[in-house]
Amino acid sequence: MSSIPKIDVVYWTASQIYVRCPYCEEIHHHGVALPGRRCSHCFPGGMYEFILPIDECSKLVGYEIDKKRARFTNVGLQSEQDEASSYLGEEDGSDLTSQFRSKMSISAGSTNSGPHLSLYKDATELETYVISDGETFEQKRILMSVSECVEGRVNVVSHYLNTSPEKELFLNGRFDDGDNTLIMVAAEKSCEMVSLLIQNGADVNAVNNHGRTALMGAALWGRIESVKVLLEANADKSLRDGEGRCAMDLAQPTRANKKERYQRSRLAAEDHVFERDDDRRHISLLLNDSEVKKKQRYTTPLSESERNKYGYKKDQSEMAITLVGPLHRHSVPSIYKTAAVLDRGDQFTRIHATSGWAEDALPLNEKTRPTWVEHVYYIASEIGHKFQAASDSRMDQGTPGKFYACHAEKKLIAYFIDRHLFLRHDKEPDSNLGYTIRDAEDSLEEMTTSKRSCKKMYDLECERKALDHELFNADDRLLEDAYDAQEVQRLKNKIHAIEREISNLETDVDVATMRAQERKLDNLWRRYKMHEELRALSASEPSINLKRAVILCSSEICRDCEKFKERVNEFFGLGIEMEWRL
Repeated sequence: MSSIPKIDVVYWTASQIYVRCPYCEEIHHHGVALPGRRCSHCFPGGMYEFILPIDECSKLVGYEIDKKRARFTNVGLQSEQDEASSYLGEEDGSDLTSQFRSKMSISAGSTNSGPHLSLYKDATELETYVISDGETFEQKRILMSVSECVEGRVNVVSHYLNTSPEKELFLNGRFDDGDNTLIMVAAEKSCEMVSLLIQNGADVNAVNNHGRTALMGAALWGRIESVKVLLEANADKSLRDGEGRCAMDLAQPTRANKKERYQRSRLAAEDHVFERDDDRRHISLLLNDSEVKKKQRYTTPLSESERNKYGYKKDQSEMAITLVGPLHRHSVPSIYKTAAVLDRGDQFTRIHATSGWAEDALPLNEKTRPTWVEHVYYIASEIGHKFQAASDSRMDQGTPGKFYACHAEKKLIAYFIDRHLFLRHDKEPDSNLGYTIRDAEDSLEEMTTSKRSCKKMYDLECERKALDHELFNADDRLLEDAYDAQEVQRLKNKIHAIEREISNLETDVDVATMRAQERKLDNLWRRYKMHEELRALSASEPSINLKRAVILCSSEICRDCEKFKERVNEFFGLGIEMEWRL
């Protein structure tokens, strides 16, 4: 078992992946090439292995495309902070079951069943010790070896194991509290001693009277190197003690863990607290593989049997449609509106929508991006779908097909495609944006040449830039004798004078118009840069993406939406299903 921690990718672009470092808790970035084993950028840091939110076996995923920022995002990490309060308030059913079982039968399945030999009572090998004045006394040899084991005297203990007939008793016999030598030593500083005992046959999964294993003890006391040795020896990190706690729980910075350490040994508890806490944080990551897998336990959209648990209830008096199941209430201007929900699996947030073309019609979209109805129109043009004519042309609000294009089902399909597929315009250069940038540049150039105040502002800014460069070269103390303090002050005074002129010009109407045009041009260039990054992202799309989804609706699905869904599925190779639930 690898001792290198596995960590989830927060997000990744066409060229970089971004992770939260387990050693310093800062965001680091690396090249995207697999496999994902990397060395952290911090000191002292260490190695880790990043995990993409993709399950190769089930072909399910936990990522979305963020087209505005041109990156793939891990939806599990994206929602962690939002869900932190509710998560802390409830426990997973499987965890409760595990705790109940562990309390009924401590670490079931471990090697603690049956009677064990006592390290003290069953030892018979004696050794004679010489004290002052030639006096001697006899003592069980195993007792001194236990002391040397605790002190980390590896060579002495190794000699004992090679020469004593009670080797097996030393390795797997028990103290009164059920500890064996490995459990006892794992809490100490010597990982070499832990390794020696394991090499000689100590049981890594043995438990004491409290259900504690060697791995649990090493985790509690922050013995990072011993944890690595135990994991390499296949120590079971899922075992739980009599209180239902596993090794990872004992590595957490909780009041209960701190109290236990102080009660057992105040001196040891106060030993290099900062370093031990850092080590315990690292230990948590080493023991957290199960949590990584848990986060990546992706599910498919709602099955037919699960869909039967959902439905919509219409309330004429309150003008509201309520999704019955996981409650979600939609306020609507008309009870004849349609509400719908998109389910993509438990790893994704359910997305709700209502029919309509108003700006506040769900799902909400960012103001800087096209509306979902505009998305629907674009998709229709790509797949060759022609919207059904409305029974009354006035229902289209002057735009052919608008009545059917604004249906909740179509907007949710557009949402799914936006988050999980690259369309043609995502992959191709945006020629319209290029033309817009050139027009904006021409307009700005005309302002700086035809408007006197704008030209003066342009000249002043060029002069200030040149003076800034001169000052940078002149104001260098390394010049020593060549340093000219008077020249430096002259340059600073000149720059201040120019800045005052610039400040006075900012109130001019033409200059204000020029500034607005500059901001517009900056935004256009940012959009251009982001679109180029999106094009690069589309070329590095993972081989596995989301294909299936279920849309539940409050109204009977119209024929136009059914045809739209069928064409989308055929064109993009998807498996989107829709059902009317009431």
